[in-house]
Amino acid sequence: MTHVSPATPDTSPASMRWEARDALLPGATGVVLVVMVLFLAAMLPGKFAELREFRAALPCAGAAGPAAGHGDCLSERPATVLAKERRGKAKSRVWLVKVDPGAGAPPVQVKMQGPGPVFDEVERGDRVVLHSWRSTVWAVGLGDLSQDAHGKPGNVAFGHLGVVLALAILGAALLLAALRRALRRPRDPVVRAWRAAVPCVAALVAAGVAITASAVADDAPLVLLVSAAGCAVSGAAAALLTWLLGRRATDDVVLEPTALTGRQVVRATVVGDVPYCVEGYDHLALDPPLEPGGRARLAPATDAYGKVVLDPLPDTLVPLRLRRKHVADPRHPGRLWSDVVLRWYSEVVLECRDGAAPVLVVAERHDMRCILAALPPPAG
Repeated sequence: MTHVSPATPDTSPASMRWEARDALLPGATGVVLVVMVLFLAAMLPGKFAELREFRAALPCAGAAGPAAGHGDCLSERPATVLAKERRGKAKSRVWLVKVDPGAGAPPVQVKMQGPGPVFDEVERGDRVVLHSWRSTVWAVGLGDLSQDAHGKPGNVAFGHLGVVLALAILGAALLLAALRRALRRPRDPVVRAWRAAVPCVAALVAAGVAITASAVADDAPLVLLVSAAGCAVSGAAAALLTWLLGRRATDDVVLEPTALTGRQVVRATVVGDVPYCVEGYDHLALDPPLEPGGRARLAPATDAYGKVVLDPLPDTLVPLRLRRKHVADPRHPGRLWSDVVLRWYSEVVLECRDGAAPVLVVAERHDMRCILAALPPPAG
């Protein structure tokens, strides 16, 4: 059996249109994220100006009554705990403490930052200290314990910064991927899941570093420096890993055939300049051989039930080799995008020849095992 070398990558205008279409989704998503970043970044100067004023504020002079804490000074006023409550589940859980500041003031409900240390220890009737600034309770004290509340200027500013940095990193990564996909054809024509997964993981790691830095550090330049270092390290690691995986990669696939015990209909597409390549017939009906040692019957079908089938594939169809998908291989534009993506990375291609015409049989791995059982083994 003659072995035919793999087809060279398609450089036709149709293939290039597929390349541009692949760049639309990440490009559009990246543009949306960048617009969100610009909108949120416009709020950062005000947030950090408020933080600087908060850090420069001095303790209030005079009585610590209900009227204290409504100005630019830091007030401390006593209050009595009326109740505490946990709401929500898992990541959406909130911790609430309801207190009575006395002196005729209405009760105040404080949303705490996490379950401890004050929230876990405080009970109904306990006397606590409310730390306020500009009418906002930013911390609750119980004896020697103190716990921040939601809305503390520093937490708000750095949380906002962390979100902006994470969205900026993800948006930039998507835009770079879309630009590379639209303008540069890969040297390796083989479709490999890690080629998309490694940059995605690197971008997520860099975004996670930025969020962690903004949650831990209390200095904006330090957060920016750590975030930049995270981007550089994760990007370099992704580039190195991609290079190493590319050196060891091959497009050959080895699958063990699954014996046919009865009629099966699998999802597969036959592509080639042959009469049995018909649009809409994206299944193969497989029938075991009628006699031992004979050849199984394969016929293109329109659905998973094999109700409408064409004539069987001819005996002149000779398998040559099994490989991974290439960038220029046919796709299924009529299906849902999510289905196309999942099948794009899970499908394999059986290169065949029918006389002088090259033929491709495209199917997912578990379906290809059945197809291999119905055909003679490929060369090599």
